[in-house]
Amino acid sequence: MRISGSYNQTTVNNSVNILSRKSTNVKEYSNYLTQKFGCLTPGKNAAVSVTSGLLRKAMSDEKTGEWLERELSKVPDYIEAGQKSSIAHGGTLKSVFIEFGEEYSTMTTIGVFGDEGSTDPELDKWLEKIKEKSMEQKEAEKRLEQKQKEQKQKEQKMEEASFNMEFRGKDLEDMTKQFILKMSGTNSLLQGGAFDLRA
Repeated sequence: MRISGSYNQTTVNNSVNILSRKSTNVKEYSNYLTQKFGCLTPGKNAAVSVTSGLLRKAMSDEKTGEWLERELSKVPDYIEAGQKSSIAHGGTLKSVFIEFGEEYSTMTTIGVFGDEGSTDPELDKWLEKIKEKSMEQKEAEKRLEQKQKEQKQKEQKMEEASFNMEFRGKDLEDMTKQFILKMSGTNSLLQGGAFDLRA
């Protein structure tokens, strides 16, 4: 008589559904960029946009997509540089409009020049929101990365937990005793096991 048993825990992969550059249409891709880059949410006197032609090109060409994301992440730096330049010339940068296009990008700025240079409070608030969103995005990416790492470790442990047992004996009672003895020394909990009883 022979009993063979196997233990193999099945895992379900719970993946987080996040929009990505691999989107199937321009609207999805635009939503992905808006979620990732706070500068694409307009302020009172600031706006950043991407033409649909560039969106289509970035979706189909990985290098263009990487370039676009790199440029969008630098928008706050460009605007702060514009503010510093205005202040250095005794003015205040009052509004900024940036458009990223398929062939070229444009940046339109409106400044007020006077005796003393300063920054515009509305523009400062908008830049602060962009920075906050960028930090939130980085935190979310870290959490997702940590979750994926934990899931991978869990799956590896599950793979390591797989084992097979085989018992031989003169009758079922003898094999049951062997099984109990073997399981009493095992810390693992037998779940979802399958046994094959053959005489």
